[in-house]
Amino acid sequence: MARLAPTWLLVKRKRSLDLATDFFRHSYPETCVMRCRFALILIAQLLLTGGLMSSGRTEEAIDAREPVQRTEAEKVFVLDQMRLFLTSIAEIEEGLGSGDMDQVARGAAARGRKANVTLARPATLASKESEAWKMMFGSTRGGFDQIAEQAISNASAATINKTVADTMRNCVACHQAYRISVEAP
Repeated sequence: MARLAPTWLLVKRKRSLDLATDFFRHSYPETCVMRCRFALILIAQLLLTGGLMSSGRTEEAIDAREPVQRTEAEKVFVLDQMRLFLTSIAEIEEGLGSGDMDQVARGAAARGRKANVTLARPATLASKESEAWKMMFGSTRGGFDQIAEQAISNASAATINKTVADTMRNCVACHQAYRISVEAP
């Protein structure tokens, strides 16, 4: 004969199930939002932790980007220009967010070709730049000029953001293709 669970245990299980169902069905909206946020944060942390704890070995990782040999001074110059690009992007986005097109135009124009014609560059740098490198850097500066012109003509934020995205693709392409190595003295 099958053995039945005591009645008190069945009642307790049903009561627990009813409480849990009621909690999720009738909880306050703020509680639902908090639970959703907590769940998203937990998922993001688990994904990040999983990515950091990958089974690949760092000794086996190979940087396949093309090394470009520069002197220490040339490297410092190039990296400084890249940081200035990022600073201008932040200034442009801040201006777009606040509706300040003058700020957008100033930030963009500062990194464009027109404003950097007389930029003091290390004398040995130009001869080391490949045509592809020159095209990417030139296209990036041209993109900043275009952003400045759009801001001056009061183009929509969406139009300017599209140009910012196109300009940033030059940055991404360059960083995917090249890595700077310091020449041996």
